[in-house]
Amino acid sequence: MKNINKYVGRKIRLRRKELGFSGVQLANIIGMSQQQVSRYERGECSITLEGLFVLANALDTTMNYLLCENELSLEKDDLLEKKKSKDVSFYMNII
Repeated sequence: MKNINKYVGRKIRLRRKELGFSGVQLANIIGMSQQQVSRYERGECSITLEGLFVLANALDTTMNYLLCENELSLEKDDLLEKKKSKDVSFYMNII
């Protein structure tokens, strides 16, 4: 893996969105600023093991999920996000 911070951040964001939480809601749940949660999600800073544990619990998942899922699931997520962006662009052009 090239950049563990970005990888973990993407997993945090993906799980947060799966649960329907906003960044602010997640920040409030874990007692952290929304800006810090955003930095983690963008991979701009490292998260401590304690922070990862707290996030995993808040996101109703495991630390293993945030750290060790395979790259194929992330590639699939990237393709889905790109498709969604294209769909939005397509509909915006119609409007």
